[in-house]
Amino acid sequence: MIRVLLLLVIVVSSLRVEANEITGPATAVDSTVIAINGQRIMLFGIDSVMRKQNCTIGGRVWQCWPAALRNLEILVDQGPVACETVGEPDVYGRLLARCNVNGESLNEQLVRAGWAIARRSETVDYIAAETEAKEKKLGLWQAEFMMPDAFRRAAGIFVDRP
Repeated sequence: MIRVLLLLVIVVSSLRVEANEITGPATAVDSTVIAINGQRIMLFGIDSVMRKQNCTIGGRVWQCWPAALRNLEILVDQGPVACETVGEPDVYGRLLARCNVNGESLNEQLVRAGWAIARRSETVDYIAAETEAKEKKLGLWQAEFMMPDAFRRAAGIFVDRP
């Protein structure tokens, strides 16, 4: 019995365990939410359009949420995603994290491509990327759209991260 316990202690202590890191293949769940090994992760410092939100280009309705989701899918399909959590999980068990794919910030890539905006209430890290995307009219910036927080308020959604 003591040998089994000793062996268990050795095995467990030899494993690299990072309580604030989750890594693996990811799938896109929402425009700023991914899942790794079944764990849902919200991307820290960014926001994007909501599922029922439409944008307009030249006065014509454009369903921009599927486009934003597709861009996130393309990015996470490039390789394993490594996320470092920020704070505690929310009431739904979702983690908030900064994530990287192939050594590059997934969060920043979404903003730089114009499919997400900088969430200034959390960090200033992505403001320059947002400014660049807006100037180049990339992603969402090629259209007219209501800012995600304003859309949530108008839709009666009064939580910051639904």
